[in-house]
Amino acid sequence: MKKYYWDNIIKNLLILLVLIFTYIPIDNAISNSSIVQDKASLGSLLVAISILSVTACFGNFAFTYEKVKFKRPSSRIVAHITTGLLMLLIGLTLQMTSITIGLLMGNFMIFNLSLFILYFASVFYDFWDLQRSTFLIR
Repeated sequence: MKKYYWDNIIKNLLILLVLIFTYIPIDNAISNSSIVQDKASLGSLLVAISILSVTACFGNFAFTYEKVKFKRPSSRIVAHITTGLLMLLIGLTLQMTSITIGLLMGNFMIFNLSLFILYFASVFYDFWDLQRSTFLIR
């Protein structure tokens, strides 16, 4: 059982590492684009980002490790890739949301804290679902 948790820890650390290294390029891409001059366009970008974020959150929370055949490595790998990609998309869209909101209204600390909490709630949900599912196969 511990192997499953270590797999999940490694997956989440890799995602966090990718998110750390992508923040500055995303910030530069959005901040240096021509869209920054038009607040209405920034609002439209925020809507598109939100749609991606909601879709990724829906997929992440709809997924369950209960259906994973833990004894088959291929099943575990596909599960971790699926959840990893969804969580990466959640993280990336939350970064884009934070940057876009910053351009629209300046630094809004409570909003950024809310985005941070949302991301880590997704991580904790992933661990909880794994724990619940591995408990069922004992």
